[in-house]
Amino acid sequence: MKHLTWSILNLTILFCFFYLIIGFIIKGKRVFKPTFKVFSICILVIGIIQILSASNSEKNTNIIKITEDYDNKNNTEFKKVILEDNLTLDIEMLVKYSINNIEYVPIESHSSLTGFVSGYVWEFESIYTESYIKGQKATYTANGVLKWNLFGFTIYNESKTISGIMN
Repeated sequence: MKHLTWSILNLTILFCFFYLIIGFIIKGKRVFKPTFKVFSICILVIGIIQILSASNSEKNTNIIKITEDYDNKNNTEFKKVILEDNLTLDIEMLVKYSINNIEYVPIESHSSLTGFVSGYVWEFESIYTESYIKGQKATYTANGVLKWNLFGFTIYNESKTISGIMN
């Protein structure tokens, strides 16, 4: 429920920003009501700064190489794991395995947020998993940071360490 509330707060601020931009273009300074003038101008200035700085931000791919030395001729297989299941958003992880006879060797891993993710950024930092033999299960430990953003600014960093078993 807290994730839904945070996302709705982010969307509300975004809609206020667009209302102020369009209103300023159409009505001019009259769009700023005297009681909310300072709040409205702050939202407008922060929004414009975020639009200008968005092009300079680097994108995190959340891909981690586990093994560099593997035979490219082997078949590969992906295993999907839901690291965290919330009401509105999930943290998912894919692990790519190289199949060497009956042994599954982890090559790389990718993690992402899915669902209603307004106001959140997931930074996948590390994964620990081992090779396993077909028919067995593999254990994993994944680390990352869930960033809570408000209008593009990070307000809170939530560190997460998630362990489990892949089927």
